[in-house]
Amino acid sequence: MAKRTSWLEYDWRLEGDAAHFGVELSFYRTAPDEKRPLLCYFCCQTVDDKPLTPKLIKRAEALAKVCARRTKTRPAGFVETGNMRQYYFYTADKEGYDILKAVAEKEKKLLCRVGGKHEEDWATYFKLLYPSEIKYQTVKNREQIKKLHTIGDNTEATRRINLHVAFRTEQQRLMFEETARRAGFAIGDAEYISEGELPNGVVLYRISTLKQDDIDTLTVRVIKLAQGMEGRLLYWDCNIVPRSVSKRY
Repeated sequence: MAKRTSWLEYDWRLEGDAAHFGVELSFYRTAPDEKRPLLCYFCCQTVDDKPLTPKLIKRAEALAKVCARRTKTRPAGFVETGNMRQYYFYTADKEGYDILKAVAEKEKKLLCRVGGKHEEDWATYFKLLYPSEIKYQTVKNREQIKKLHTIGDNTEATRRINLHVAFRTEQQRLMFEETARRAGFAIGDAEYISEGELPNGVVLYRISTLKQDDIDTLTVRVIKLAQGMEGRLLYWDCNIVPRSVSKRY
């Protein structure tokens, strides 16, 4: 399922614990679907409470494919934490629930259980599975870090990270700059963006490595600060530090 172009997987936290998420992005355009108001949970858990192994994850994915084929609907997404992976299906009626339950009852390698509730507004899809701006930025961070590493960057080396943020008005930008300064960011040049609804940009500077956790911490902080002034983090960039160079910047 992860190979579908409309399927996205990302890491985030659930109730304070690390979690892995999957979501079918294509549903966003038509959700909520009034023809599928029943949310069904299909939970796959290890029988010994040990963490899921790659082999068992593949087993859970295979079970989800069986469920999708028999209910004739793709999963809206999943959440994986430690020893369990739970898939979410929106079905037309209880028949879909019964199909999932039948699949769960026949499974021997994983402990499977099924639950369900009416959810006409698809709140679970929008609030839990579909990535917010902050969540999706961590996906873009991972991709950018991977590209830099591929071309020889020493991602563990510290360097200046340039965070480009934009706002509708100059007043919002100026208010943001003061807030960002108090939060420990250095303020760079203002930028005029000729295209889009956010023409008033500014660059923030912060010293950091390119480790995923470090960059995610930076972007989460900036996005939250910018949202308070109706702004948006457009992108970040930095100088490349070759892996052959040991000096720290």
